[in-house]
Amino acid sequence: MRCHWKTALMVILAITMVATTALADETKKAPKITIDEPIADLGIVVKGDSASHEFIIRNTGDAPLELLEVRPACGCTVVEFDKMIEPGGSGKVHATLSTSGLRGGGGSKGISVFTNDPDNPRVQLTLQAKLRDYLVFNPGFARFVKGKGHGTGEVTQILFAPKFDDLEILKVESPFPFLSVDYRPATEEEHRAEGAANQYVLTLTLDYSKAAVGPLTGKLAVYTNHPKQKVAWLPVSGFVRPLVAVTPPEAHFGKFQNPEAMTTNFIVKSYAPFDVKITKVDENIDGAKVTVTPIEEGKSYNLQLTFDPKMPKGKFAGKLEIHTDSKIEPVIAVNLTGEVL
Repeated sequence: MRCHWKTALMVILAITMVATTALADETKKAPKITIDEPIADLGIVVKGDSASHEFIIRNTGDAPLELLEVRPACGCTVVEFDKMIEPGGSGKVHATLSTSGLRGGGGSKGISVFTNDPDNPRVQLTLQAKLRDYLVFNPGFARFVKGKGHGTGEVTQILFAPKFDDLEILKVESPFPFLSVDYRPATEEEHRAEGAANQYVLTLTLDYSKAAVGPLTGKLAVYTNHPKQKVAWLPVSGFVRPLVAVTPPEAHFGKFQNPEAMTTNFIVKSYAPFDVKITKVDENIDGAKVTVTPIEEGKSYNLQLTFDPKMPKGKFAGKLEIHTDSKIEPVIAVNLTGEVL
């Protein structure tokens, strides 16, 4: 009887050991996520279009791999994915990037993948793209920074469509009456590699003699036959400099008691491509006197304004009239105000 009891106990122990070993082997098994190319380069994508990519997800472990969640970092990305991948198998994460709401010239959009892989519970996928408008200018801006006396200035642009071969320019509207625009088909050597068949060279010519001194801010409108973008806008900026600038441009002395102490210096500088000489300076304020000293003849001068100690009391308002040998700007006026107590 006792022998049978011992035999049964040994059988039970053997079965328990086998079961425990099998259970231990099962608990050692785990999935392993492997992604050969976690970064996808979508290349050039026209703004408003969508682009897709399929990331291949492999399970190199010995237990089923679960994709618990796939979460894009941006609402511009939509994903579909296989939720279960058997050991040795592969699945996909299909990602579609919509560019209609994106700004800038491109960038990266991340996708977080959450898994049951104990060593990699979260992995990152990335979509990269270079965004282009339906119509593209190169270099994409026109800047003019010269001034009076420089005649004209030119800026050249290439206009192309990344994905439309039959592009035609219908008309061009300039933001300024002193800015003219000519255009012609681009030669084969001038073509941009990222553009489609029909490309154009635009030449913007600004007449500095007619432009007002000051900042330039505007947009050139180019009307086309493109089915998705009828108008291409080119920013035009810069600054039209005066032929001659005086610093400070005017002087307000306020109230003062000692005229002799109110000495002021003005710097007169030419921005012309030729010499501009000061021929004389007139002042129409009783007691005021100006001394002209060349810093660089024809380029810059120092004007020192002094007042006579016996200058009449009371308010005064007058000007300096700086005469030059230039027909473009023969006289420059500097306003002066103040009051002698």
